[in-house]
Amino acid sequence: MDYFKSYVLLWVGAITGGALATVGVGLEIHLLLGLGCVVLLAALLQTWLFFRCPNCGRYWNTFGIPHYCPHCGEFIW
Repeated sequence: MDYFKSYVLLWVGAITGGALATVGVGLEIHLLLGLGCVVLLAALLQTWLFFRCPNCGRYWNTFGIPHYCPHCGEFIW
């Protein structure tokens, strides 16, 4: 998986997981709350695994996709 797909999945998972957890808390349905937390954690885990520089392979600890890799300085987009 490339860094762009990983970034999109982070946002989809965060929004979906947050919405499920919020509905679960509001309606007191513990299954939805748990499912929302699992989706959010899965989105964070895949981001940690795949949101990396395609050139040097190091993890980006930035918010968003950088124009240049902060580690190797290679142009990204």
